[in-house]
Amino acid sequence: MADDHPLFRDALELSVRQAWPDADVVCIGSLEELPVLRNGAGPAETVPIRYDLIVLDWRMPGAEDGGPLGVLRRHGIEGPVAVVTGAEDAVTALEVLRCGAEAFLPKTTPRRVLAQALRLVAEGGSFVPKGVALELMQMTDLSLDMDETEEADGPLPEAEGALSSPLTEREQQVLSMLATGATNKEIGRSLSLQEVTVKLHTRRILRKLGARNRTDAVRRAQKAGLLSRSVGEASV
Repeated sequence: MADDHPLFRDALELSVRQAWPDADVVCIGSLEELPVLRNGAGPAETVPIRYDLIVLDWRMPGAEDGGPLGVLRRHGIEGPVAVVTGAEDAVTALEVLRCGAEAFLPKTTPRRVLAQALRLVAEGGSFVPKGVALELMQMTDLSLDMDETEEADGPLPEAEGALSSPLTEREQQVLSMLATGATNKEIGRSLSLQEVTVKLHTRRILRKLGARNRTDAVRRAQKAGLLSRSVGEASV
């Protein structure tokens, strides 16, 4: 189990030990603490370490370079992965699943459901909450090969600045960097996101603002007062 919040990590460990009383549980607070074994013969080579279940937070220390699953694999850590994270949005879920995790579980998941989901993953299954799964289905029309001039489809709202739904914290961060003229690659590097995830966030921002492209989105956001605070923070 890897989670940088001690209280949640302790509660999660308790749930796991209740589900598997005889389990050998290894807990770490940073991916920099990952165990690495080497075979000692010839050039140093990482010996794969196989776990029956890996429970992983998605945003935590040591995961900046290539994402947490990439860090695990580079350290030779193998086994089914259940990501338990504070995020609840479908874009993060898509990023998690595309990177190879078997489950996406928000930290608001009830303990009983969490235990059942972890057991399912350990037995070879996968799990995504119903609400997130439905939103993922609605995202199937999002293009994953958009260029730097993404354009929204569908009708625009009559009133400029009127959001169809509130921006998430991550979407606000992406919008702030769009206002600085940053490219998808630059945004991804700054926020530790894959470029395709930045594109998905951008498309959702365009739809929520009713904007036709990135420039129009920034203009509408400025008119609505959505950038008065965050643009300065993104430019630091």
